[in-house]
Amino acid sequence: MSKTIKMPEEYLKEPYSRILIPDEESGTYTAVILEFPGCIAQGNTPQEAYEHLEDAAKDWIEAALDLKQEIPSPSQSVSFGGRILLRLPKSLHRQLALIAEKEGISLNQFIVSALAEKVGAFTLYDKLTKKMDQRIFQVAMNAAVSTIATDFTTRASSGDRLNQPIRINKFNITEVKSNA
Repeated sequence: MSKTIKMPEEYLKEPYSRILIPDEESGTYTAVILEFPGCIAQGNTPQEAYEHLEDAAKDWIEAALDLKQEIPSPSQSVSFGGRILLRLPKSLHRQLALIAEKEGISLNQFIVSALAEKVGAFTLYDKLTKKMDQRIFQVAMNAAVSTIATDFTTRASSGDRLNQPIRINKFNITEVKSNA
């Protein structure tokens, strides 16, 4: 059964995953379509990045069609019916069945429960890791500011000239050396 070949504009009306990535360093934006490998565009504004992405995607589709390659379907159109075929080693199958029997539930219920626990644990771990990273950053920033403040106070009380201003920025803390 052959697939219907459409015009690039028709493909682009489908719900492909368009992602916008801001670059804080340069102030520009990068846009990609996840289903089209290598389809990337940049712009100075989000709107400009998306406009460039549409042009790049059209070219990407035309090139793929010229090469007689299949255009991927949008990832959102993939549906999940809730059924999977799972192959297990016999020994693991036996252990799972014995535990499910001990729990008084079906093997299917036990496997679903075990997978749900694993997903829940992963989600919790991910959230805790992010919170811990934020907390470590806060503690490090507080320690750095405290160190600078102590150094400033020590230098001021010792009578040192304070002709070197201190700059604190988002990523690191440094003293700005004066040439005076």
